[in-house]
Amino acid sequence: MPSRTVLPTTLKKLEVFSEFIKSGSVDIVANSQCINKLSVYRILREVEEDLGFKLFKRNGRRLEPLESASILYESVIQASKSLTDGIAKAKANSGLSDKQLNVGIVNSLSVDLVPYLIKSFNERCKDIDLIFHSDSNDSLINQLENNMLDAILIYGDDAIEKLANMVVLKVIDDTLSFVTSTDSQSKPDASQIPVGVKYLSNQKMLVLKQDFGLRKIYDQLLKSTIQKPKIYSEFSSIFSLSFSLRAGDYGTILPSRLSSIAKQLELNFYPLASDKKYSIYLIFPRAIERTFHMRSLVAACRMYRIKIK
Repeated sequence: MPSRTVLPTTLKKLEVFSEFIKSGSVDIVANSQCINKLSVYRILREVEEDLGFKLFKRNGRRLEPLESASILYESVIQASKSLTDGIAKAKANSGLSDKQLNVGIVNSLSVDLVPYLIKSFNERCKDIDLIFHSDSNDSLINQLENNMLDAILIYGDDAIEKLANMVVLKVIDDTLSFVTSTDSQSKPDASQIPVGVKYLSNQKMLVLKQDFGLRKIYDQLLKSTIQKPKIYSEFSSIFSLSFSLRAGDYGTILPSRLSSIAKQLELNFYPLASDKKYSIYLIFPRAIERTFHMRSLVAACRMYRIKIK
């Protein structure tokens, strides 16, 4: 049986090494790798120890690359290109592409966050297409975990921050409203606003299906009520639900953000008595955290958070 080849050092250390040879600056390496300068020196020393030969001549704290370092650098660059090409091929084989970023979203975000991200992301990554796929919370998480999506933007609470091997970033806090059609005869009067759980328990409700984040929030909101509101129909689209409210004296729970298009939807929005906050999270695999396109998406989401404050 042929012997197994074992790499004498780590890819991470070689990445720091090649960055130092390329830039010649410990400061630049520290900033690009998000580590401190002492860690850069330590890693370069460990590369020498791992390989068993000298790569640098010490001149005080200054490191001067030897010819051996130049030879190793060329090999690292070639290996890095080969590995990058292999990852790109494997990614394409799985249905993903380096030329596009596939992001799963909940439907309500198409009103506000998505248009902003399209513009902001395009300014940073003109050569990468941002492709959005709308679905339920549960389905989007499943697609992300099975490498069918690069990232997702979904409803969540503190528990979602514990997803294994994922980076989870809060984008915005969200509030909910009780909503009826403008023609509905069943509207809360002034004394019933903000709308409490007792009022909701007597309403005829239209809701999203069970695997949607907004449905889970609805169920949590009414968990403590003895008398549950009657659910007349379930939907797989927040906009189908919204338009269906016109069919009669029905109510539902929707993100307050949609009140910006209340006139177009012919809906009335009423604040809820519950002051519990809900959040939209950006979630993506930790393995792609430092890729340029993912850093660009994170930056766009953070700028949106600042914009709406």
